[in-house]
Amino acid sequence: MNAAVGRLPSARLVLRWLACLLLGFAALQVLAADASAPAGHVDALRYEQALQRLQVEGWAWDAARGRPATGLRVAIGGKQYHLGAPEQVVRTDVQAALGVSSALAGFVASVQLSAPLPEGAHAVQVSALWADGAEWSLPAGQAASTLHVVAMQAPVRHWVMLGLVAAWLALGCWPGVGPFVQRIGLRLRARPRHVALGLAVLFCVLVACGVTGSSWPLLAQGPEAALARFDGSTAHVLMPRYIRADEWGILTTNVLAQWSHQPPFPVVNTLLGLEGQNMGVVGMTGVPIAQPAALARPATWGYFFLPLRQAMAWQWQFPFFACLLALWAALSLWLPRRPWLALALATMFCVAPYAAGWSLWPLYAAFFPLALFVVFAAFLQTVRPATAAALGSVAGGLAAGWLLVLYPPWQITTGTLVALLALGWAADHRGRLHWGRAQWLGLAMAVAVAGALLYSWWLDTGDAVTRMAATVYPGGRTAQQGAGIADAPWWTLRGYLDVEALPQGLTTQAQALVPSLHLNESEISSYALLPVPLLLLAAWLGLRRSPQRWALLACLAFVAFWLVFRYAGIPLWLARLTLWSHVTTVRLDLALGLAGTVALALVAAAWPAAGPTVPVRPIWRVGAAGVAALASAALVWLEFHWLPQGVLAASSVPLRWAVATAVGAAAWWLLRGRVAAAVGVLVLLHLAASLPFNPLSRAPRSLQLEPDVAALITERGQLQRTLALGGDAKAAVTLAAAGVPVVNGVLYYPHPDLWVRMGLPVSDWHEVNRYQHLIFALSPLPPDRPAFAVRGEMDFVRVTLDPLRFDFARTGAARVAAPVQAAQQLRGNTSLRELGHHGDYVWFAVTQP
Repeated sequence: MNAAVGRLPSARLVLRWLACLLLGFAALQVLAADASAPAGHVDALRYEQALQRLQVEGWAWDAARGRPATGLRVAIGGKQYHLGAPEQVVRTDVQAALGVSSALAGFVASVQLSAPLPEGAHAVQVSALWADGAEWSLPAGQAASTLHVVAMQAPVRHWVMLGLVAAWLALGCWPGVGPFVQRIGLRLRARPRHVALGLAVLFCVLVACGVTGSSWPLLAQGPEAALARFDGSTAHVLMPRYIRADEWGILTTNVLAQWSHQPPFPVVNTLLGLEGQNMGVVGMTGVPIAQPAALARPATWGYFFLPLRQAMAWQWQFPFFACLLALWAALSLWLPRRPWLALALATMFCVAPYAAGWSLWPLYAAFFPLALFVVFAAFLQTVRPATAAALGSVAGGLAAGWLLVLYPPWQITTGTLVALLALGWAADHRGRLHWGRAQWLGLAMAVAVAGALLYSWWLDTGDAVTRMAATVYPGGRTAQQGAGIADAPWWTLRGYLDVEALPQGLTTQAQALVPSLHLNESEISSYALLPVPLLLLAAWLGLRRSPQRWALLACLAFVAFWLVFRYAGIPLWLARLTLWSHVTTVRLDLALGLAGTVALALVAAAWPAAGPTVPVRPIWRVGAAGVAALASAALVWLEFHWLPQGVLAASSVPLRWAVATAVGAAAWWLLRGRVAAAVGVLVLLHLAASLPFNPLSRAPRSLQLEPDVAALITERGQLQRTLALGGDAKAAVTLAAAGVPVVNGVLYYPHPDLWVRMGLPVSDWHEVNRYQHLIFALSPLPPDRPAFAVRGEMDFVRVTLDPLRFDFARTGAARVAAPVQAAQQLRGNTSLRELGHHGDYVWFAVTQP
């Protein structure tokens, strides 16, 4: 009995073992069946609020077919998004777990949502799609199945901006501010020359102290800083702007190359390129050149009689003060009894983000036609031959300087506007104008002076201009008809964005969001416009008798033409006849900003004359002002709505309220006759964008080549021509600025001698026939192909050299400077002999073949 009882547990144990074996066999059958089924998992979700984009990470694998998913379907917020061919990533963990041969089972997918997700929790379901149409819902953990959205916090700077606008509006509504402004206006009205003299003294003080807004300290940063030594502190207030590379990396280095050249200020600078660079083709404020045409480049005058520090400060400060005084004088022709308002308007234009974004060059381009207009007005009113001759001589110099800006998009647009305004002003004041012997003499003097200056320039530079005109870029860009960038309806009113866009910059995704535009801080800078009240007032006042009627109509005619060119385009024959075929759609802002400024002055001048005769009841005037204010504020909200999500570094409700309130208040005050108050609000918006963008520093006293570098590249007492390798042209332009002859850099036209020596095929000439940042870099090339390859792209020419096979003597260089990380590739090249290194560069001597 006891033995029987002892055997019972053994029987139960056997039964349990049998049960486990059966269950294990069944499990294996299930696993075997599931091994051929699709499998996957959602690992992570990331929501980028600013970009309105959801990123999904996970893996999906079809074991039966041995391939990953061909698409994804994402369901969130009641909407579904289909994504084809997600980006595949290596997942070795999945490969090991499933025992599959391929590791490309993972995926990373970005979903652009149609609307921002509200605050709260949102369920997310991701399904994998297969080529045969099958769909399999991917499992996910709690963190990857529910997305928690937290309300985006507005940056402190947006609240500060809203507070500034509110304080400014409160100040504008304070009863005591009106009499205070009137007292200032009366004092300024009695002493306009004292104010002009004060501005001239301020200009001289800034120049004497060497104060500049240039981003030149960037030349003294990075590995290239070891090549040259700047004498003087590189300390600065606010951050130098890399985006101003055309200023600090091209114009400034060209100026320094002129300064370092022996003898200084040549027409052809032999430091730049094998053939030397003709410096007469450098536009904007230009570079100092020892030729008579230098009289037409007032921004460069300082280099001929001032030390380098003061000369660079002169070149930076001149466009601002010259344009401010010229525009003040021009607006005073319509506001003779209110010079303080004319000065406020001129200030509003000169501190605009567009001027700051483009290194004050737009002000230089606007200065010449504005000054010509002022001279033209005085010229037509004088009866004294001596005065007319003097004015004609000045006009000739201004006309030559205007042409030597050498940037047609700004020259032609502002020239068209100012010419129409001059005709309108002449029609309004025709009773006071004269044309007689004095005017004929003045006209002859103007033609003689302009002709002599331009002839001097053309004798030295005509061949270089011809070569530039024959380039792919910019020479081939001469058949513009307008109506560009149709995919950016927000472009014209982007000045409302500058409070955030200019100081903070744009996101790294901005370019991808608007592929048709090269988005950056400079490109997005513009003017805060008041289109609704200005067009209403200008049209209404222009149809009534007023002393400024024809000028108003001329301004309206220009704006109408501008709108047609911008949105509809014009026939090619008309574009060529008016020279607007040289105007690109993205360079129209300067003329429109100037037209808006002049329109404000004309409205202010015409308002008192038209006001008493207007048969409109006060209630209707208040209603019209209210409607215009609301419409203007709505334009701001519409602008932020049009703007693709993710362009701005941050966008918030307080920012929109700040800009919309400011623009709406300006429109209200303008239609209520308080032009000064409206101008004050626009000045606030412009300064809030421009001031943080402008670094302040003192220009360098001198620039010297580092002694160790000089020892490496000097032979027989002369600095040897150098080829600088790297990913950009900064090293080359820095060497040229310090007086070293270079092969590459930034060249305004191609040098055929270089490409003939290198053996460039004729079929590839179009690649290099352009204004070019000439860049040489290293990369192994197929042995059956030439030892170098070229690729041109807009204003870049990139030359790829095979580090071992390329004969560097074919570049015309006697020295090669290579970054340390690239030097190792060159040590087997038989055309080079290593000399040594300094800083982050290794120097090689080129052995002659």
